[in-house]
Amino acid sequence: MKQTFSREDTKLMKGAAIFLMLMHHLWAFPERIAGGELWHVLNICGESSLTYFGSFGKICVSFFFFLGGYGVYLTACSKKYDLIAKIKGLYLAYWKVFLIFIPLAFLFCANQPIYCDEAEICTRYATFSAQECFNNFIGFSTSYNSEWWFLHSYLCVLILYPLIDRIVRRRSTLCNVTAIVVFSILITDILPALGELDVFGTLEDNYLYHTFFLLSAPYAACFWMGAVFAKDNLLIQIRESLRRNNLLHPLLDIFFVGVIVQMRYLTGQIVDILYVPFLIIFLMDLLRHIRPLRTVLLSIGKESTSMWLIHPFFCYYFYPVVQVVIAPRWGILSLLVLLVLSYLAAKLVRLFWWCIGTIIHRAQHIFLKVS
Repeated sequence: MKQTFSREDTKLMKGAAIFLMLMHHLWAFPERIAGGELWHVLNICGESSLTYFGSFGKICVSFFFFLGGYGVYLTACSKKYDLIAKIKGLYLAYWKVFLIFIPLAFLFCANQPIYCDEAEICTRYATFSAQECFNNFIGFSTSYNSEWWFLHSYLCVLILYPLIDRIVRRRSTLCNVTAIVVFSILITDILPALGELDVFGTLEDNYLYHTFFLLSAPYAACFWMGAVFAKDNLLIQIRESLRRNNLLHPLLDIFFVGVIVQMRYLTGQIVDILYVPFLIIFLMDLLRHIRPLRTVLLSIGKESTSMWLIHPFFCYYFYPVVQVVIAPRWGILSLLVLLVLSYLAAKLVRLFWWCIGTIIHRAQHIFLKVS
């Protein structure tokens, strides 16, 4: 295997993360699903297997932040970090989906029946407001799609990255990991408690305090950890150490992934800073032996950003499509339907904007030729 974690590997893991994300949104919230919880066979730890694995699927967010930090660090090593370019790329991807799906939502989903226990999901597009539309367009509000909160959080870590980069480059791996652990505790337990103390006045209501000091843990910490792993090529170092000790094998990969799933169920998401890199290592090794699945996840990973933005419409908000997704009623089958529909929609979005770009380019060419 290659001795670096390549861009193709990143795409592959983004594909795995998208699969986990769809699993999380479809299985972990039966109150949001038309007709209630989907069918399942097993119960695990006193709850349905869908809820158990769906709850684990939330690790996808930590996955994306880790990969984001890893990629941003490597990019910053070859050229100067360009915050404006990063923000522009993030918003362009967001707007390409927004400008298609939000008009469709108000045109075709304004008058929907109450098809799930969370009625506000069914009536989200019942009333149009120009101010609400603008707030959603700039990412300040997520009232049109609650699962778009990721945009604001990722924007925050991009803004904070120059500080993260400075710390990562000037301190050892041990110092960085220690700082990440302390940082996680601060933003999840200590800083929220400080904001509630009367001595700090209205700190709890301060927007900057909430934006930069009460970041959703462990996501910012995972972004930081991704940069640390990129600096010292730790994913490859750990993988080779596991291989030398005969701890990488398809059966062992499945066992260790199962251990991570159960450990996260017991400890919660705060330890994602450690779970995610090891989950990546074991999944990468397992996928070496399952080539068809590797090919599928790689294709999905190439459309990961659009699929993240699109799939909630099919899972929750667009009732005609929701009916198609839940039609099989079995959790696994509905997940596959959601995956296929989201992937095809992402491809169509890419094709649509490619056509628009081609038309604009040709129009400019003709205009310049005539003038």
